[in-house]
Amino acid sequence: MKGKKINYRSLSIRLLIWFFASLLSEFGIGCYYACGLGTDPVSVFVDGVHNICGLSYGNISTICNIILLILIIIFERRYLGIGTIISTFISGPLIDVFETLMRTNFPVDSTSIGIRFVIVLIGLITTSVGYALTIACDMGIGAFQFIPLFIEDKTPIKLNVAQTISDTIFFAIGVILGGVTGIGTVLGVLCTGFIMGYVLDKVQKPIENLGPMIE
Repeated sequence: MKGKKINYRSLSIRLLIWFFASLLSEFGIGCYYACGLGTDPVSVFVDGVHNICGLSYGNISTICNIILLILIIIFERRYLGIGTIISTFISGPLIDVFETLMRTNFPVDSTSIGIRFVIVLIGLITTSVGYALTIACDMGIGAFQFIPLFIEDKTPIKLNVAQTISDTIFFAIGVILGGVTGIGTVLGVLCTGFIMGYVLDKVQKPIENLGPMIE
């Protein structure tokens, strides 16, 4: 760090955006779980593991995050940042909080299918936008984001397609394990990567214009 200085403006703005993005993505996952119409592909995998071991969605997510964090450290340490470490331990509890909040206010048994479908769409959009903003902030990726980024780096495949491949793999494993699927899952597989790609195109340059966090 000798001869370098911290750009506090860039660091603080990126950090605020990153926290907002984390809240968005975990809220979106909570929406997926609560609507009862199928979850996003990664959450189908988590739901499948949940069926087997009985732990909460948040606890399972935390365990998966720790495993993926170890893989990031081993294979692609350049993706590691303060955001990666923080999200590894806070994303699971946040998912449990948001899922409980949504289920309390919109019980599956008494909420119309139309409202539940809207909740699915909200989950899809907020999760995808949150993931894209997290990547653009360059403060370290969320653990599950490692896989599509790793595919993009090691192959000629673009991020949106890599995301779709990753989602499909998690979806398939989740179905085998008994994870709940539905229209939310289909929308997640087909749309998450493309929404992420679109949002990244719009926000990455403005965030880069803030300058590096360390100069």
